[in-house]
Formats: sequence, C-alpha cells, structure tokens
Amino acid sequence: MSNLLQLVNEVLRRTGQVEASTLTDAQTPVAQARDFLNETYVEMLQRLHSQRFIRQGSLNTANGTASYALAADAEINSLLTDSVVESASKLVLQEVDYSYPASHPGMANGRPTCFYRSGDQLYLYPTPDAVYTIQYQYLVKPAALASDGDTTELPVEWEKILVLGTQARLENFLGESGEDTYALYRDGLSQLKSRARLKPRSRMKGFYRGNAG
Repeated sequence: MSNLLQLVNEVLRRTGQVEASTLTDAQTPVAQARDFLNETYVEMLQRLHSQRFIRQGSLNTANGTASYALAADAEINSLLTDSVVESASKLVLQEVDYSYPASHPGMANGRPTCFYRSGDQLYLYPTPDAVYTIQYQYLVKPAALASDGDTTELPVEWEKILVLGTQARLENFLGESGEDTYALYRDGLSQLKSRARLKPRSRMKGFYRGNAG
C-alpha cells in the first residue's frame, strides 16, 4: 500500500512537476496535490458504497429525548437509511421528513418507529418514552491525510483511480484542461462502483425489514 507522500509524488510525476521529499510545509504545487488527493479520496468513499467502508454504531435513548449524536467517525449524511433498527423489536425505522411530527401529533411519545435528520443530529419519532437501543450503519468518515506516512482505506488496486482523480484536479489547477484524465477517472470509478456494489439486503442481515408505517 502506498503512503500519502508516494501517492502525491506519483501525481506530481504524471503532471511534470518536481517530486517532494516531504509534505511538511508543502508549497505550490505539492500542497495542492495533497489537498486534491484528499478531495478525491473523500469522493471515492462517498460514491463507492462498498461493505469495507461501512461501520456499525448504536446508541441508547433516554426517556423524553428525541435527538442523538452519531459515532465520532460518522456524519449525519453518511447514515445508511435502511439500517436504523430498534434492537428489541428488530423494527427498521422509516426515514421521514422533519415536518412529519407536526402532522402526526397523536404519536408524541413511545417506541420509535421513524427518524429524520436535522443539522448533525438524528431525531427519533415518537420521542422515546424509555431506554431503547438503536443500531445503525454508516459510511466511515475518513480522517484527512496529512503526514508523509498516512495511508488510505482503499485497496491497493484502487490507488490508480485515486491518482487519476487527483491528477485531473491538479491539471486543471495548473491551467490544463484535465478533461481526458477526468474521463479516465470517471470511467474507472464507474467500474469500481459496479464491482463494489452491495448485495441486496446485505446490510440488514438478521433484521426484519418491516415498515414503520
């Protein structure tokens, strides 16, 4: 597996730039190559919904509390919609719009059957009337790659696509079109996505895929 410095230098070579001995106090265009690599890395994690990037989380509710934070390495938008489950009943909670509670005032408190997202919080509805365990899955939020020896969570064979996406961004920054390189990156990403696609129901193995109604 290549480290950050090696990946950045591969991009620099491909764009005709001088390689770097370290990324510490990096200057143009090395700093831009590092930043563009991070952007491409995040984009790949977001678009390649592979099982390898999925993490399991859980939270315990409190009586009368509707909103909850997710795990530290999760973002609210990385939550997988069909993975939010109330453990005891094995019920898959239905995602609803934030306005849903206002149109269903008769269900103010009880065992949660729905959820919605607002800000960086997960809101349960009805508001829990006891302690319930809520399990969920999410796409991991990658830590920024900053030091020379940092490595990605991508398989080695995916690194060439990461390099292509970074190269396209750097070419554009350097005043070149980058269109041909971006087309190669896009095609490679599509091929990876088709191979990495989750099998149906794989995230919910063992759970009842009911409807909260």
